[in-house]
Amino acid sequence: MFGRFAALVALLLLGDAAMTVAPQAPATETAASRPASLPRSPRNANYAITARLDPGSRTVTGDEILTWRNTSNAPTSTLRFHLYYNAWRNSDSTWLRERQLSGRGGAEPQDGDWGWIDVTNIRIIGVDSAAGDVTKRLRFIAPGDGNTADRTVMEVPLDRAVAPGETINVQIAWSSRVPHPFARTGAIDNFYFLGQWFPKIGVLESSGWNCHQFHVSTEFFADFGTYDVRLTVPRGWIVGATGTERDRRDEADGTTTHHYYEEDVHDFAWTASPDVVEQRARFEHPTLPPVELRLLLQK
Repeated sequence: MFGRFAALVALLLLGDAAMTVAPQAPATETAASRPASLPRSPRNANYAITARLDPGSRTVTGDEILTWRNTSNAPTSTLRFHLYYNAWRNSDSTWLRERQLSGRGGAEPQDGDWGWIDVTNIRIIGVDSAAGDVTKRLRFIAPGDGNTADRTVMEVPLDRAVAPGETINVQIAWSSRVPHPFARTGAIDNFYFLGQWFPKIGVLESSGWNCHQFHVSTEFFADFGTYDVRLTVPRGWIVGATGTERDRRDEADGTTTHHYYEEDVHDFAWTASPDVVEQRARFEHPTLPPVELRLLLQK
């Protein structure tokens, strides 16, 4: 069942720009005349990510540079990030507690089912390296239920507040273990489907941070931006991801790095496996932008 679901999502979400649809153009504008780079969102949360998948240990190690602009009308002296994979770190997380209370709990996860994400370094770019390193300041907060065992929201105090309209650059290194499939993400054997998989900044509103813990009955909320992502996987594996694959490069260690890019989206998801069948098609209509369709289906 998980494989069928993942194949469907690969078609709907991970096609090469398939789901990046422009707002309806004015009557005087055609799809062909619209500038390709015209922003369709504020682009205030932009990510450059490099990540490596190791199927042997079922881990992903990554490094990201977040370029974030404060679009609220209030300054902030902290940054808050979602660490969604910590929902499956242990049975004390808010997500797993709520799943049990909802009656949808099922069996307790086994030893090999758990997943997590650990931030190993976080640094503010643009100041000297000593002052920019804020790793020791990070703390876990539980603004929703006060669960001190929950680690799905990380807060980082800053030396100086980020003013309205100001931009800050943050570099984050992390490692994670991919869980058994929970809530639209996970791995079974050599099939990986990764959603909400990286440290992701919350949304700052004028009333404060909208950055909730990972609850079993809530969905995801994030700012829009550009994603420039390089994924390194074993050579021969097929990768599907948000956006368009710009290039790929075979590495000396028997892996391949796939470079994907997309604008005006609020998340980046991907899938990888050596055992999927790939099919492509193209949708065309005289008054609409063409759409490249890509289906990755388990045999």
